Amino acid sequence: MPKEGEVVRYRSVWPLTLLALKSTACALAFTRTPGFQTPSEFLENPSQSSRLTAPFRKHVKPKKQHEIRRLGELVKKLSDLTGCTQVVDVGSGQGHLSRFMSLGLGLVVKSLEGDQTLVERAQRLDQELLQALDKMEKRHPKVVQRGPRHSPHHVVQWVSPTALCEELLLPLEDPGQSGTRLLLTGLHACGDLSVALLRHFCCCPEVVALASVGCCYMKLNDPGSYPLSQWVAGLPSHELPYRLREGACHALEEYAERLQKAGPGLQTHCFRAALETVIRNACPELRRPGVQGIPRVNELKIEEYVQQGLQRVGLDPQLPLNLAALRAQQAQENRVVAFFSLALLLAPLVETLILLDRLLYLQEQGFYAELLPIFSPELSPRNLVLVATKTPLGQAFSALESEDS
Repeated sequence: MPKEGEVVRYRSVWPLTLLALKSTACALAFTRTPGFQTPSEFLENPSQSSRLTAPFRKHVKPKKQHEIRRLGELVKKLSDLTGCTQVVDVGSGQGHLSRFMSLGLGLVVKSLEGDQTLVERAQRLDQELLQALDKMEKRHPKVVQRGPRHSPHHVVQWVSPTALCEELLLPLEDPGQSGTRLLLTGLHACGDLSVALLRHFCCCPEVVALASVGCCYMKLNDPGSYPLSQWVAGLPSHELPYRLREGACHALEEYAERLQKAGPGLQTHCFRAALETVIRNACPELRRPGVQGIPRVNELKIEEYVQQGLQRVGLDPQLPLNLAALRAQQAQENRVVAFFSLALLLAPLVETLILLDRLLYLQEQGFYAELLPIFSPELSPRNLVLVATKTPLGQAFSALESEDS
């Protein structure tokens, strides 16, 4: 959009059908704009959140700093509103969110992660953070308010998308007469894992609240993961093939910025498409393999990129290449950019359908649920959190996403 006082001139007028497509896609998609402006926490230093103390920023990238603070504070508010006795962080990885919730916000947290290596690293980082907090308290005893510190309890546990996980439901402490009241959360719970959280919320009476941010929709492999709701299942042509679900996981705002700069970084998708044709010719059964990021793509010739890509997917990088065909594909770069831009135009609509399905599924079960934009989309593209409770919260739902002063 043109800035105030700016006049933008185009070489041609967009077709009315394209304008209508753009307006329709934007009108039907959930808003991704949170209730705050560009995060003020990074105005002083783009690498350090001013809303987190130094010990909580260590080993944590700016994107993750923003995410753990925003989701952690929302979970704290939701826990207080629903009287939860314990938070369960599912798919906790290295434990950054769990550490902030337990040692930063005082919540009782159990962390479930299927990768033992990540759990062991999380435990080491717990000890490192405790030592840093102790040092900070000794240096500034009047500033640091010492209270009871409880590290998150880490468990190596894989959570099935189709079966209930008993470990997830076990309390860490004796809940007393009031009973266990669990809050489930997952920061970018991948693929079927985010659906598993919904099923545990619906089926387990001890789970009273949910705050889930999903991602990796292309990894929805279980046939029962989509659609979940009767309403979406009743829509004609509701199926979402892999290509659409994968497209919904791209960083829309980041690509829009690349388009505005019109720099050499736009050729990445053209190179990747050319690599895919080589892979399919060499190994037809290997479709859409994950290719680890290749640095400085704009400095490579297309054949150099293809050779590095082949090596990353386990194929012979010295395979004979048809250089004429690769050059012809490279000449189509502008058409690839146009195609990818159209795909990203529809991406929020695909994500909306997936998340709307989950929202309606919860409401069909008689629960209360909302979708809130919680992260800055420029920092964290998958920025919608699904919040659910078993008792109505009324206006408190909208207050969950607000910034604390």
